[in-house]
Order: sequence, then C-alpha cells, then structure tokens
Amino acid sequence: MRELDVARFEFAQRRRSIAIVSALLVATVGLTIAVFPSFEQAGVDFNELLQSYPEGLQAAFIGSVSDITSLDGYLVVELYQLVWLLIVGGYFAYSAGSLVAGEVDNRSAELVLVRPISRTRFVLGKFLAMVPTVALVDLVVLVSVLLGTALIDEELRLWRLLLVHFVGGLYLLACVSIGLLASAYFQRVRRAQGAALGAIFGTFFLDSLTTDTDYEFLGSLSLARYIDPGDLLILGEVDWDGVAVLVVATCLFVVLAAEVFERRDLS
Repeated sequence: MRELDVARFEFAQRRRSIAIVSALLVATVGLTIAVFPSFEQAGVDFNELLQSYPEGLQAAFIGSVSDITSLDGYLVVELYQLVWLLIVGGYFAYSAGSLVAGEVDNRSAELVLVRPISRTRFVLGKFLAMVPTVALVDLVVLVSVLLGTALIDEELRLWRLLLVHFVGGLYLLACVSIGLLASAYFQRVRRAQGAALGAIFGTFFLDSLTTDTDYEFLGSLSLARYIDPGDLLILGEVDWDGVAVLVVATCLFVVLAAEVFERRDLS
C-alpha cells in the first residue's frame, strides 16, 4: 500500500460529505446572486453605510472593496471575503482534523501501518486525498457563480474569476494542512478539529483587529492575509508573494505533520 492507495481510499470515504458541502455552497451562491438585483435597486447607499463600520470589521468583512454595489464588489463581500475565507476555510481545516486522529481514535492506524507503508507516506496520502476534494468544491462554486450571473443577465470577467478560484484553492489547501498538523499532533479527533478551526477563526480575526495598529505584524500568522479576493476579482491583481507564502506554508505544515506522526507512540 502506497500513499496513492491511502488517498484513493480516503477520498472514497468522503464522497458523501463532498456532495453535501457542494450542495450547500451551490445553494449559498444561488441565494447570494439572486439577491443582487434587489440589492442594486434598493436605493440605499451601502458604501457609505459600510464605511461607517469600525476599521476591524471593515478589514474582516469588506477587505479592499470600495464599491459594494457592483457585482464583483458585492460577490467579494458577500461570498468570498466571509464565506470562502472564513467558513469554507474553517470547514476544510476542521474536516482535515480527523484525517490522522480519526485513525488513531478508531485504532485502525496500527492495522494500516503494519502494511508496507511508512508513516510519512500515510500522512502524505491523507493530504493527497484532500486535493481533489478541494478542487471539486472549488470547481462547483466557480460554475455556480458563472451560471448564477448569467441567469440574472450580469457578467464577470472570467479570467479574474479564475484567479480568485486558483488562489482560493491554494488557500483552502493551506487550511487543510493546518488541520492535518493538528490531526497528527492531537490524539483525539475533537481536540484536533477544535484546534484547527480555532486556528483559522482566531488568526482571521487577529489579522482584522490588528489592522493599522502597533500589533499589525501579528496578522501575518493568518493565512487570510495572503489572499485578497477584492484585488483578484475587481482589479485582476495577484499577490505572488502571498501565493508563495500559501504554497510554502502548506508544504511546511504537511512536512511537520508527517514528522510529528513519525514520532508518535500509538500504543
């Protein structure tokens, strides 16, 4: 048994959850886009209203968007800035918390590891199982946004939307790697999932609340700092340094997870 066998088996086990999450996200995208025409015609100056929010809330929920009444600005605020970065990212970190800890909890890890596979390959296989999972969810949301905007006779620049989902997919994989590390470190699924979810939520709000303060450097701990959906969808600008940080962080967390699991006593 090699890491790809582990990945295929793990992915097969997650097909039902993938379908459920995809359906929920399709519904979320559909509802969000369906509301836009009435939102656009409401006659309320939402931009002025949002600018009255405290800076921390603006950083968390608005990001770099200056015009929420445009479709791309609206989608960044209502879909990508909050739902994607916080909720979907948190879900993948939480879900990954069971990848290794679940096997230890069920005492099935010993049965797997008696076969000719190292612990490092076992952990890598678990991570690889989440790659197509992230890709599928990413693709489902992308297609849903395209279909939804077409149904309300609106249009987005496809290449910018592809940028959002490309960098967004890397962000989700980084969230998975955090969950994987927590899963390898903790002996119980609930602890691992709680730690992974807490890391995503905690650092997200830490980044937002320390914006323009003397403690802004603490926000560098947040993965969300390295992706700006507003710059991607509205301006078409990619922060390649941020992309590099997401890729390096993902690799680092996976390596650390493998190293932690190698040193664990499963007895």
